[in-house]
Amino acid sequence: MFSCTSSPVAALFERFTMNRSSNSQQRSTSPPPSTTTKPKPDSPTRARLTRNSSNRMSTQAQQKRKYLQHLTQWSLNHDSSLHFQGKISLSPQGNQRAKDLELGKPVKCILTDTSFIDARQKITIKLFLTQDRAEGTKLSDSQSASHSASAPDKTVRNSRIQMVGMSVQRGDSQDQSQKPRQHYRMVVRCGAGWISAREYFSRVYFSHLEARQGNCPGRPMQDGYLARKSQALGLVSSDNDSVIIRPLFHAFRKLAPELQEMILMTAAGLSRSFNLCADDYGTLRMKKDQRQAAISLSTLLRISRDINQHMLPYIFHSTDFNFGLTGFTNFLWQSGPTKRREIRRLTFHFGKLALLHCMRWLAPDPVFALFEPPVITKPRSLQYFWRCQIQDLVKDVELFTLTINIKQIPPMDIAMIMAIINISFGSTGKIRFIETDKNGVASTVDMSDKRLTRLSTKHTWRELCLAYYKSHQTHSYFFKFDLLRSQVEDLESVMAQDDEDFFNTPFSPMSIKEDLKGSK
Repeated sequence: MFSCTSSPVAALFERFTMNRSSNSQQRSTSPPPSTTTKPKPDSPTRARLTRNSSNRMSTQAQQKRKYLQHLTQWSLNHDSSLHFQGKISLSPQGNQRAKDLELGKPVKCILTDTSFIDARQKITIKLFLTQDRAEGTKLSDSQSASHSASAPDKTVRNSRIQMVGMSVQRGDSQDQSQKPRQHYRMVVRCGAGWISAREYFSRVYFSHLEARQGNCPGRPMQDGYLARKSQALGLVSSDNDSVIIRPLFHAFRKLAPELQEMILMTAAGLSRSFNLCADDYGTLRMKKDQRQAAISLSTLLRISRDINQHMLPYIFHSTDFNFGLTGFTNFLWQSGPTKRREIRRLTFHFGKLALLHCMRWLAPDPVFALFEPPVITKPRSLQYFWRCQIQDLVKDVELFTLTINIKQIPPMDIAMIMAIINISFGSTGKIRFIETDKNGVASTVDMSDKRLTRLSTKHTWRELCLAYYKSHQTHSYFFKFDLLRSQVEDLESVMAQDDEDFFNTPFSPMSIKEDLKGSK
């Protein structure tokens, strides 16, 4: 109806219609609004829990390591039980908080008695670092236990300060041997109170005293009973989480030196006589002590440096070393020049070959060159090297007592044997003679014995050499090959040509050095 008209109303209506159509098209072509929301950042709860768990485990391990270090220091220097031997471990359940593994606080542990197959029990301990010991005030176990129980807060506070100082100054990786020695005290929960660790461990030991005997008939039953109780505690703790407990004897060095020496010598089975006869045979066999020594001689000398420095000279001074035909040169060589001069007592068990042995290794050079008894060595010159070696070694030996076992030695050989020994050693004080019976028991032989009568008279090397030649002329191993077909006259002419003064100077076999020195 408006097409034929040109009224203003029609124009306005047409413009309004066109505006509406354009707005509708613009709204239809624009993209619909998005209904999705922006992703929110992840919640920090999970990361925080993971980080806290890692920190907690690290703190727990660090506190555990520190507490084990305290336990180790305690085990090396504590007032220990004289009987109990075992180990103490931290409770493996892991339910102890890190703040509980501190000095002065109750800590659950597992105590193991190593005398049985598996004997474990739960205990609660408190470990304290005693400041009074560092200041010079000594506390007894009972005083320490009462002091720790009455004033735990002060001790815990001091212990924490001490732990911080230790960690700052030394660090966790420093060797424990470089730390200054500290003194700890331990108390153990017993009923409603606390007692010292020494008293508690002694109670544990004496509670099964009868079953500890090796021949106890009820020992298997006791082992089974304790093993069943221990199974309830779970697996055995590792050695890294355990500290060994054993008796410590702090007061030993405070004893008189004589008591220390007696205790150590008894423990090592040393009875003033040490048998080194490797070639004992027949009636020369010495009677040996059948008792088993608690420790070996090498273990005794490794206890501490102070004991080694004190006991080595004492052992060399007080021990009578017994030798046969072998081992003496090696003993002198291994002793060294310092310890060799400390030897004071020797006993020789040479037997029937005593004179031949002395002739080969200890006789003066003119006498040895006269006979030269052969020794099978390879090379041949090794015999002369050994002879020079032992002669140089025995010159360093200055004896208080020299003992000779005359069992099986021909009486005619004793005078020459004593002359050779007395002139070869540095010095010989008192000379004793013994004789062993068939059981190896030695009895003293007096100088009035008829076998020793030739020792009180004077001889010359010429007389002794002729007697040696006549007595052993039938044995080829007593002479060199040139003398096997010789006569006595040939031997006398050789001695006259070599050194007439040496072979004809009279002396007593028991004082040969003094006699020869006085004749010059």
